[in-house]
Amino acid sequence: MREQLSAAEKARKDARAALVEAKKRDGVAAPAAVQGVVGNKVLVAATQPANVEVNANDQDDCIVPTERESNNEAKDDGEVGNVVSDGDDGEKGSQYVDELRAKLVVKNMEVDEMKEKLMVKDMEIDELRAKLITKDAELDELRSKLASNTTEISNLKATLTAKDTEIEALEADNADLTKAAEEAGEAAKASAARARETERALRESAAREARAAEALRASERAREAMEAEAQRSRVHTEQWRKAAEEAAFVIGGVERDAPGAPAGAVVGTPRADRWCQSSMASGVWTTKGGEEDGAGGKRKSGAAMRVLSDLWKKKAQK
Repeated sequence: MREQLSAAEKARKDARAALVEAKKRDGVAAPAAVQGVVGNKVLVAATQPANVEVNANDQDDCIVPTERESNNEAKDDGEVGNVVSDGDDGEKGSQYVDELRAKLVVKNMEVDEMKEKLMVKDMEIDELRAKLITKDAELDELRSKLASNTTEISNLKATLTAKDTEIEALEADNADLTKAAEEAGEAAKASAARARETERALRESAAREARAAEALRASERAREAMEAEAQRSRVHTEQWRKAAEEAAFVIGGVERDAPGAPAGAVVGTPRADRWCQSSMASGVWTTKGGEEDGAGGKRKSGAAMRVLSDLWKKKAQK
């Protein structure tokens, strides 16, 4: 925008210079006052340099037309009109001068428009600068917050490091506790195994005791049965003894106090048997009727002995 304004100022200066040169070619001598006024904007004489009121710092500062510049421009236009009126020898001005004047007016309008636009742009730049200042303040605030956050982050890192150390210590303790728990579990398993072994041994011992008790009861029952059997045997023996005695008395006709019989000898006992056999061998055992002798008496004695022998065999088998 400033470059466009500089170009417009230069074009206006060239237009004014061309207008003055045209009047010179027509033989019109510009008065000293007009030369001085126009000399504020354009280069008219070789001894006076161009003096365009544009600061050297136009690239950075805003160009605002002052009241002096506006008065000078109006004065320049009036002086140029006077030059044209005085130098054309009664004529209203040539067409060339009118064209130059029209171009000058157009350039002035363009310069004014460019100045207005430049003012708007400068205002926008000022707003942007204000915003930039605000943003710089916000940036400074953010930087301070960042520094504070950096401090907090450092503190959090230190806290995190301490927590990591605590976690490592807890993990070590947890490992020790886990190992102790595993050892306790193994010990509990061993104790349970020993308890099962003890329980099995107790059950086996109880079973053995039960078997021993059963065997004892069986032996008791067997003993009782044997005692009962012995009692029955004694009863049977006594019964058979009495029966044998009665049979001996009936069949053999032998008296209790037979001649030659030992004292207390009872028929059916080994002692009586031996006595009977010896008596029969010696001829002492005789019947009541002594008249029975010969072969018949011997047969009778043999039958009695066979009966007694059968009785003793049955007794022995029972």
